[in-house]
Amino acid sequence: MTYETKTMEVPVAIADRVQALIDGHIAKEKFNAERREVVNNLLAMDGLSCEMAVYSLPQDELMNTLRFVYELSGTNSRFVKNILTQTRENPNKKLSDSQRSSAKSLLFNLLNDPSVVSAMKETS
Repeated sequence: MTYETKTMEVPVAIADRVQALIDGHIAKEKFNAERREVVNNLLAMDGLSCEMAVYSLPQDELMNTLRFVYELSGTNSRFVKNILTQTRENPNKKLSDSQRSSAKSLLFNLLNDPSVVSAMKETS
C-alpha cells in the first residue's frame, strides 16, 4: 500500500508567524528549565549559603532568576514589576546600588516564601 502526502499552501506571513510562535515557546521552555535548575540549587542550600549565592549573582542572572521566581510566586509587587520592566527595556543599563541591593533582597525573600517552594515541588 502506498501513501501519498499532500501539503497545503500557506501564505508566507502566516508560516513566519507560526514559526515565530514555535521559536518563542521553545525559548520560554529553555529559559524556564534553566531558571528551575538555578532555583532548585538555591533552595537546596542552607539559609546563609543561599543568601551569599543570591548576593553574588551578576545582574543578568539576578534579573532572570527574579523574573522566574516572581512569576512563580504569584505575588504582586510594583517595585519588582518596575525593576523587571526597566531591565527588559534597557538590558545594558546597570542597576543602581540601591536597586541591585533591593532586587537581591527581594529574590532571597521570595526564595523563602512557601508559595515558591510548593510551586517548585509541583513543577519538578
